[in-house]
Amino acid sequence: MSRPALSTMTATLVSVIQLTTIALLYILVDWYIDHAEVSALDALPVEARSAWVSINNGEIPDPKALAALAPLYPQLEEATEASPVEGVLGFGFLLIVFTSVIGVVLAHRIAAPLTRLTAAAEKIGQGDFQVTVEPGATKEVEALAITINSMASELLALETRLKFNTRAVAHELRTPLTVLQGNLQGMTDGVIAPTEKQLRALLLQTQGMSRLVDQLNTLSLAGTTNFVTATTKTDLALHVSETVSLFQASTGGAADFQTHLQPAPATIDPDRFRQALLALLENARKYAGGYGPIEVLTGLDEAGHSYITIRDKGPGLPDDVQHASFDMFWRSETPNGRGLGGSGLGLTVVKAIAEAHNARFEVGNNGEGGSYATIVF
Repeated sequence: MSRPALSTMTATLVSVIQLTTIALLYILVDWYIDHAEVSALDALPVEARSAWVSINNGEIPDPKALAALAPLYPQLEEATEASPVEGVLGFGFLLIVFTSVIGVVLAHRIAAPLTRLTAAAEKIGQGDFQVTVEPGATKEVEALAITINSMASELLALETRLKFNTRAVAHELRTPLTVLQGNLQGMTDGVIAPTEKQLRALLLQTQGMSRLVDQLNTLSLAGTTNFVTATTKTDLALHVSETVSLFQASTGGAADFQTHLQPAPATIDPDRFRQALLALLENARKYAGGYGPIEVLTGLDEAGHSYITIRDKGPGLPDDVQHASFDMFWRSETPNGRGLGGSGLGLTVVKAIAEAHNARFEVGNNGEGGSYATIVF
């Protein structure tokens, strides 16, 4: 149901009140004039009254009756002339009071939703996001109520997400910190010998925490003006070729990466693009490196959009978690059976970087087995 605008409702109410006032004033004053004339005639003697009636009917009154009316005529004329003025003043004042009361009641009805909106805004300001405001009778109030309800829902979701992420960060850091603290305490007490192997294991723990902090910092910048800065138009194939070669060399050939690179012009931030590509390569290596070659492709799709795709022959993603894989700290249930873990932020970071480039990030399963990850610019 369409609601009227506040200006339309206000103008309509004012017009209705004015027309009602004028109509009532006309009816009441007309009645009062007739009533005043009748009352004045009733106060006259019988002969004077008959003379007045004869004159009003266009007849010649009886001389005696006319003589009785003559001395009373000025008083009668004064009463009939004063009655309209008295009626207008008296009934006008009463109608002003009456319509003012109506106006106050209607104004209160119109302003009541604004009071509820103010109370809801105060609750939101105090941190209570579980508020719902009923829409008012006008478009403006309805739009404001919908906006406040939407804002409260978004803030509630954000608060829930923030609490979850805080707990997740604490959980992610608790294990490596416990390992570091226990081992360092053992070395300090002389219980554990500070061997090179032991120190390298501790260094690995710190590197894992460092990666987690870097990823969290990246996500904290997502959506800001400082996230993607130095953009340049380039060919994705050039960056992919260089990055894949360096990544494969750094892993010591632990995974077989095969590139199929076609020209793919795009405007990117090279550093952010490399960060996203490395995350995808590491993800593919970790979960599908032992299942066969991992293909890296660039080119143009049917719509002429540049893309990069990483395709593996691993176990793939279960259908019910393909979208959940974008959630922060989400991990697969180790489909390869190797129990490999991670921060659960890799694909979240990639999605944030893709969106910062106005690109689309997709993951899914190949028809012939394995999974894919694609960024379309």
